[in-house]
Amino acid sequence: MLIPMMVKFGFMHKFIYNKVMSILDKIKQDNKASNSDAFSLSKQEIEFLLILIKDANFKGEHVELLYSLVYKLQQQYQTK
Repeated sequence: MLIPMMVKFGFMHKFIYNKVMSILDKIKQDNKASNSDAFSLSKQEIEFLLILIKDANFKGEHVELLYSLVYKLQQQYQTK
């Protein structure tokens, strides 16, 4: 008699746990979406950063990262 109750409780516990976790995941996704909008750069800010990068000196070890960064900034700049 006790074992079927434990199995039923275990099932309900797992069911509730999964529901709560799915709700928390959805809340986290919504927060990430709203946070990305809050931290987006304006066209003037992107232009300023690109000008600073153009006038700066970088070590060879940073070229690959710099290229990736500039490419992303240019993509954002063109979409605004």
